[in-house]
Amino acid sequence: MKEKIALVLTDTGDIKEAKIILKKCGWCELRIDEFLKKYPEEKLKECISLKTQAKKIGTIRWYKEHQGKGLQIPERKRLEIYKKILEYVDYVDVEIRSKIAKDVIKSARESGKKVIVSYHNFSKTPSIKTLEKVYRSGRRLKPDIIKVATKVNSPDELFTLLYFTYNFSKKHKLVVTPMGVAFVERLIPIYLGSLFTYISLNTKTAPGQISYKEVCRYLLNTD
Repeated sequence: MKEKIALVLTDTGDIKEAKIILKKCGWCELRIDEFLKKYPEEKLKECISLKTQAKKIGTIRWYKEHQGKGLQIPERKRLEIYKKILEYVDYVDVEIRSKIAKDVIKSARESGKKVIVSYHNFSKTPSIKTLEKVYRSGRRLKPDIIKVATKVNSPDELFTLLYFTYNFSKKHKLVVTPMGVAFVERLIPIYLGSLFTYISLNTKTAPGQISYKEVCRYLLNTD
């Protein structure tokens, strides 16, 4: 189960606690935009240079695909920050629809890093036709992984997202996250082909995100 869990970190205060928890996780997402809400850019290296066997994903979330009030970092500046963090991560995650996606990917490839391209919809799960368009747009960027995270408002929307997961994970590596659903529903994509699911330590970065304590209780059988 370890490789199916990605721990999301948003604060330097989480780092000490995270070092222990990350021994049980295959992935670690560093939300650089959340760090920058609390710390000056000069302190960024200290925030993200933790040593762990988990694969580290660095992302500076675009404010247009943020669950709440995201930092409105100019795209040129966001690209500059992406380049700065490449030394400290294994993957970068950049939005499919963002103008800097191609430049971020180019820089990542030049640094020998891998790429996740992502799509977030905090309002709804769109139709399968729209999800297919998102998938095709993602594939054109030639990433290692395509991530799709959408809010689920009904059983029909959940079925649409699961149908997408099952069919398209056979064609390319996917991470699919249904937001705003119960614990069990959030895990279903893993069994249909999604690589992993995101969990929180102290701060949830998406509606319905599973906490580490829930993972310990229900999946790892520890307290």
